[in-house]
Amino acid sequence: MTDHPTLSEFATNEATDSRPASQPSADETVTMTADERVATYLIEDQMADLTDAIREAVQNGIDSPGSSRVLVSISPERSLILDDGAGVDLESTEGRRNLSVLGAGSKQRADDETIGEWGIGKGAIIAKGAVRIWSHDTALCFDYRDRRDSGPWADVSGRDGQLVDADHHLEGMLVEIDHYKDEVPDSDSYRWRRYVRDLRKRFAYVQSRTSVSIVINGESVDNGDPLEAVADSPHPSLTRETEDAILALEYTPHEGLDIYSNGLYVTTKREYGLGGVVVSKGNLTLNFARNDIQSGCDRWQRIDSALEQARDDLYAEVSDDRLTAESREVMIEAMASESSDEQWADRKLFQLATESRISLEEIQAAPKIGWVDGAQKGADKLVERGYVVLDTSDAATQRLRDLATDEDTSITMPKTFDVGEQAESEGVWTGYHRIEDESQLNADQRRYLRFARVLASELGIERDVYYGEASADAWTDGRTYIVITDSAVTSRQRAVWMHDLYLVILHEAAHETSSQDRPSHGHHFESTYRSLVEDPGNRRSFAKLVQQVVDEGFQSMFKKYEATLRFE
Repeated sequence: MTDHPTLSEFATNEATDSRPASQPSADETVTMTADERVATYLIEDQMADLTDAIREAVQNGIDSPGSSRVLVSISPERSLILDDGAGVDLESTEGRRNLSVLGAGSKQRADDETIGEWGIGKGAIIAKGAVRIWSHDTALCFDYRDRRDSGPWADVSGRDGQLVDADHHLEGMLVEIDHYKDEVPDSDSYRWRRYVRDLRKRFAYVQSRTSVSIVINGESVDNGDPLEAVADSPHPSLTRETEDAILALEYTPHEGLDIYSNGLYVTTKREYGLGGVVVSKGNLTLNFARNDIQSGCDRWQRIDSALEQARDDLYAEVSDDRLTAESREVMIEAMASESSDEQWADRKLFQLATESRISLEEIQAAPKIGWVDGAQKGADKLVERGYVVLDTSDAATQRLRDLATDEDTSITMPKTFDVGEQAESEGVWTGYHRIEDESQLNADQRRYLRFARVLASELGIERDVYYGEASADAWTDGRTYIVITDSAVTSRQRAVWMHDLYLVILHEAAHETSSQDRPSHGHHFESTYRSLVEDPGNRRSFAKLVQQVVDEGFQSMFKKYEATLRFE
């Protein structure tokens, strides 16, 4: 048997060290570098579209020493960006290097005096068109894709640029981008209008932070003092200023929160459940594309803490019935942490099977609770009898259920009961009750009933349609009427419930005798039902109604077919 040294013997036994003399020592330093492909990536793939390239040119103008204004002229053919700063001496080695070497220049990531961080944006500029960079008496020209055979770009291609004498002296710097055709959307399309709109948004608060004005196609893009951004908001709002940022927040969670790094737009965040703007005082640490904040950004971490506190203060001003699904999801996520579960425990954030709201305190006070996903037989009746039945078709309520089963969260919940079994034991599934007073129906039920009446008429079913309560999806006497119930629809999504009602109405129409209690579903019924469902005329009629709803909306369609309720 071969003897093997122990780990300690192996570590100390020089005889086991058979490393060749040429093998590097473990103490040798290895430096990570980059090859030519990285330069290609930084030029071709760094930025998503033309607006990113223009943004980089504008940023360079803002950062130019002595600059007070940057003029931008943008058209589908070309973009011109002119600043009144000190410019660059292209006749000097340093000047040429700053404009031709990716990463070269005076910009530093920790430098709040400039908006740029990397000195690599010039790579994105030459990827979007034939470029001329003119400062003082010299211009530097690039045609990266070799698409031009005349003018200053006739003899250049790829990453090789050419210096040419300018016609006259120019203070500051002019960047001309003669757009490559495939980088520009159709001038009449919404995408082109969006390009111009997005450019204006990118620099909306630059002047407030740098005192450099930005003018695009003759109009200033300055939005003024960010503290005034929500001054005229019709929604609950607040402003707050910290050492790191200006916060102007309003309760418009569907719009999201626009984040500006030192006045330059970066991204829109929706996870806070707020609208408004955040303008940092100094640069945030951004990714290469400058469209997101890097993890580990110290300044953003401090801003994030201030945002959470401001959000809590703003939510306190919003009534429970005005809280959107997005906001309620944000609040339940915060409640799952140890610091916030008591703060919002009394807010009615969660949805019952009756579509009314309930608070976490009320849920936790119940001896048992039930869960349903949308409409389920008997669930609403149980709520009316005092049971807590939560509807997980609501996103915030579903999130509560997820967190309740997560061992890492601090939310405790009561034991659960089976909704179906409880409803049956309470007797809320028995009997057939037609609702005579249709004014008692809620908005969804009224819409379902009206649509079902139009359906029956257009399908040639000569039976009156009513709304009722029963364990079944619907029932009929086989001759004069059909009664639908909440169970007839399986989802609140329009496309789903319209098709549900189509099948239910045809199902009841196939019954030639009463379908209460134990209706016959024998061969004759199945044959009749199948023929009704597969009938081309019925399919066309249903498709026509659906298209009318899509084109005109329910109210217009109901008015056209005179689909009224009994109390109207």
